[in-house]
Amino acid sequence: MSSVLVQKVWSTLWSAGSISRFRLHVSHVSHQVNHVASEEQRIYDEPYVIFQNWLIAAQREAPQVRPRLACMATVDKSGEPVTRLTSIEEVSANGITFFTTLGSRQAGEISANPHVSLHFNWAPLMRSVRIAGSAHQLTEEQALDQFRRYPRHVQMCITHGPRYAAADWQSRSGLFARIVQRLNTWLGKHPEEIQMPPNWGGYLLTPSLFEFGMLSGQKAGRTRVRFRRCLEMPRGTRVGNIQAERQDWVYDSCEEN
Repeated sequence: MSSVLVQKVWSTLWSAGSISRFRLHVSHVSHQVNHVASEEQRIYDEPYVIFQNWLIAAQREAPQVRPRLACMATVDKSGEPVTRLTSIEEVSANGITFFTTLGSRQAGEISANPHVSLHFNWAPLMRSVRIAGSAHQLTEEQALDQFRRYPRHVQMCITHGPRYAAADWQSRSGLFARIVQRLNTWLGKHPEEIQMPPNWGGYLLTPSLFEFGMLSGQKAGRTRVRFRRCLEMPRGTRVGNIQAERQDWVYDSCEEN
């Protein structure tokens, strides 16, 4: 990667506070410093960390766009792309989790073809993120753990549908219902636990591509920074072979007018 391109990647992403020690790495690559910096000094954040930071910023600055809602693309049996809106849950080094009804069309397409992509569009921030990879079903224990984290009205919606959940919410939001709830709490009585439906489950998307898009103004061009997972080498073996540090990602940047 040229020093000019490295500088573009740095200037583009540093405003989000995402690549924490990138400047030292750039200096090391551009000027080929003779002394070897410590491994801790040379490590930069992986793309999922950049995505986490952008997601946090979007939730803080533009919650009205529902930042966790993504356009998911799958492939049907005839090879045609299919899109729908999906809400994600956890973002970690392992991947991105989302949940759905296992008997749904979405689940069937993922089971037949695990290649999936997500597209997040945060227009007020002039940012977008595209993530592509393979999705694999989570265990029943993992799905149950997430189900227990949902508020009661969300559990009711998953189990019985939105109309039943709305009726249950209204029945519990009245003055008399709140008094009964206070008394039950004081007496140590808890609401009946809602059982997770047997057809409810989740998936883990393991990314192979992150693409970050940014607009700096109405007349400015669009900048894209793309991270692709390097599959030729096992994770952790790249140091000493090419100038890409410990992470198994290769990255580039481009500008579109």
